Amino acid sequence: MIKIYASSTFGFTEHSIDEFGTILKDKILWIDVEKPTEEEIFWLKSAVGFEMPPREVFGDIEISSKYKEEGDKIFMNLSFVIQQKEDILVEPVFFFLKGRFMVTIRYRDIPTLMIFQKRVEVQTLSFQFAEEMFSHIVSIEVDRIGDRLEILGRRIRNLRKEVFEEQTEEIIKDISYYDELNITLRETINEKLRILSHFVKSPRINAQTKREIKVILDDLHTLLDYTTFYMDKIDSIQNTLLGLINIRQNEAVKVFTVLATIFLPATLIASIYGMNFEHMPELRWKYGYVYSLALMVITTISLIFWVRRKGWL
Repeated sequence: MIKIYASSTFGFTEHSIDEFGTILKDKILWIDVEKPTEEEIFWLKSAVGFEMPPREVFGDIEISSKYKEEGDKIFMNLSFVIQQKEDILVEPVFFFLKGRFMVTIRYRDIPTLMIFQKRVEVQTLSFQFAEEMFSHIVSIEVDRIGDRLEILGRRIRNLRKEVFEEQTEEIIKDISYYDELNITLRETINEKLRILSHFVKSPRINAQTKREIKVILDDLHTLLDYTTFYMDKIDSIQNTLLGLINIRQNEAVKVFTVLATIFLPATLIASIYGMNFEHMPELRWKYGYVYSLALMVITTISLIFWVRRKGWL
């Protein structure tokens, strides 16, 4: 599906692909493509000179696949983090910048792009160059990453308190989820730092956009430090949780060990008199049975007192 956004006094006006011929070319700002078909890819090539990269390129980590310049064209492949209930998704978006207009290729709804579109409509923003729109979109995504990290920091602080109260399977799942989220955000921040570092050096970018990108780069470096800090805190919580679980297990083992030790003499006595050898003197003794029971009770009670005195039980 292709949506065409042209400049107007109210920010953007949305058009369909059938209206492309009626729009002034210098008014076209943004062509947003979701799940492109072969016909739509062919149309992009014939209409704006855009050639669709292979789908495999979207997941490539090489910088040559993430950022590329050809003449007056700039190609970029950025990842956007999407949280859905218990899932953390990383969805790539391909950007194509040329002159005044920008093309985005994506395969699902991207919240950042939706926020950008609504912000343009509400604030009636205007753009002269494609890189200005790109800078605005990246700025929104960086703000969203910052918000996520702020929420993550609060949840980690609460989690540290919960760990001392109980050690449940849910807490282990929460730690794993927060760790994955932090690592995912860290990876996307590193990716943006690499791409924007190349982008800001491009001679095709105007001075104002370069200043904006440099501010974004500073913000990303700050957010990267936060991910490092949270990584250390999550590791600390994991170590604390493991320590508490080990203490609980040791306490349980200690109790069972003490109980086994207490009843071991009684078991030994019963085993000895249960051997039924012919020349065991107590076997034919009138009080042998009572004697053995009394011996077991006395040794058991004596061990119980001794263990309690030692503070083991």
